Amino acid sequence: MPSNQERTHRKATGIRKRRAGSFAVEPLEGRSLLTVVYPAGTLYPIATSQAPAPVAVVPGHTQPPRASGIVTKSPHFYQDYTGPRSQELDATRASGELSSNGTFTFTGTNRGRITGSPVVYVWGIDRSGNLPAGPFVDRPNIRFDAVVVVTLASSLTPSAKVVDIADGATTDLPAGSSSIHGKTVSVTKTVSVTVPGGLLPSTGLAPSRYRFNYWPEDGGPATSSSVASFAPESTTSRVGSH
Repeated sequence: MPSNQERTHRKATGIRKRRAGSFAVEPLEGRSLLTVVYPAGTLYPIATSQAPAPVAVVPGHTQPPRASGIVTKSPHFYQDYTGPRSQELDATRASGELSSNGTFTFTGTNRGRITGSPVVYVWGIDRSGNLPAGPFVDRPNIRFDAVVVVTLASSLTPSAKVVDIADGATTDLPAGSSSIHGKTVSVTKTVSVTVPGGLLPSTGLAPSRYRFNYWPEDGGPATSSSVASFAPESTTSRVGSH
């Protein structure tokens, strides 16, 4: 037990002896933390498996700080994928942003350089917030009622379209709406597409609260077995806005 002198010293200095504690941890049952969604203003590594600190709610406000619209994940192929495991199909980062003029910009970054082999890059957009379970096996929370599709020819010339699943309309985007980023083809890992907001009308959510998921496909028939990977891994992420 502490002496009277030790107790007097602690009272005077405000120092208290630490007590041992324990934390209850939910078992992951073999699962791993693959996806990290960052708050606005954070630096974004290409891949990580460590969750960031919780986003604090500002006193007096009911909503957390503005979403960044950026998500990263550890490289990981979808378990139902049966195509070639090329690094240009292994998603590691994605973003969705709504600009002040109502235009959306979606990007996807992959583990390896984009070589020009037949590939398709897709962003599924949830404009409703009240959709049924999504179509992918073991990924029911990837829900969408529109898709933005970029198809890459062997010449590395991209073409893009928007498919509104809710009303069945398909609209080809003009040349220049999509692009491959990087100084040279050998270091290019990112594909980007810009979409007028009028092609993604709301089905329930405000545009600033739309959610998205990014997935590369191997260019074969559009089935679960042709989808190589997802970002986020198993859900959707809210778009950012400015």
